[in-house]
Amino acid sequence: MKDNFFTLYPAIDVKDGKCVRLLFGEMEKETVYNNNPLDQAMWFVDQGAEWLHIVDLDGAVAGENINKRVIEKILHKLQNKVKIQLGGGIRNINDIDFWIQNSVNRVILGTLALENPNFINQLDEVYSKKIVVGADVRNGKIASHGWKKQSDIIAVDLIKDLNSSIVSSVIYTDITKDGSLKGVSLEQTVNFAKSIPHSVIASGGVSSLNDISRLAKEFSNGVQGVIVGRALYDKRFTFSDALQKIKEAKSNAFN
Repeated sequence: MKDNFFTLYPAIDVKDGKCVRLLFGEMEKETVYNNNPLDQAMWFVDQGAEWLHIVDLDGAVAGENINKRVIEKILHKLQNKVKIQLGGGIRNINDIDFWIQNSVNRVILGTLALENPNFINQLDEVYSKKIVVGADVRNGKIASHGWKKQSDIIAVDLIKDLNSSIVSSVIYTDITKDGSLKGVSLEQTVNFAKSIPHSVIASGGVSSLNDISRLAKEFSNGVQGVIVGRALYDKRFTFSDALQKIKEAKSNAFN
């Protein structure tokens, strides 16, 4: 059993310098929740967040850092106050090094992992557990470039051979659920986690505290966390309520 139990990752998706949520990952279907992502990040920390999940949405599509200054402000302000995993447009070793040197704890690689899986396996131990792989899945197959491009590669086939000493975890996102508040794809997420040697962070569709509880109960099957966005922003439940559900699941798991 891992030292840290199930982790709640509040999502801060940055587009045009603002904190937004998309529907099904479509850039045109956005809802702006906060004009200042730093304020949003500070709010989550005040609520007890131990991690933040930050994505440069424009960067994911463009293949380069677009909202760099906004993200740097968050990193500077919240240094040593919260752990951060960051994704979106990180496509080379220079990008990875830049963010790690600027206090990002884990860098998320999606498109790069798809286009060059050997890249991850060739990283040395300096990057141990600092890489998270984004498995953005549509009908079992990987999508990339901000979900704009659909591959024929089965997600499990891509992930299972990646170096476990380098990969901290894999974010499993069901694109058909993301931002929809339709509930998590529990069975698919658990099956995915059982099929790979890495721990999994669930993402997409969380709509209720029941979703949180159900996922946390799958900790022993390799599901070690969940990313929550719209449900928190739309006040479907509070951050503290979600933490309480995780606490209850932990108590049940160890008793």
